[in-house]
Amino acid sequence: MKWEAICAHHSEVARERPLPGLLARLPAPERNQIISTEYFARLSPGPAPGDPHQLVA
Repeated sequence: MKWEAICAHHSEVARERPLPGLLARLPAPERNQIISTEYFARLSPGPAPGDPHQLVA
């Protein structure tokens, strides 16, 4: 599903340098491995004390 969403941006996939274009030239197994992992960083506001969504280290 994520790859289909990326491919919906035809003009970016057709270009060589942007990430969608680079991903389009990879073999499917490598491409799927790359797009199967996501990382998120909360910039602000930071979690309040007692916030149930606060990450525990």
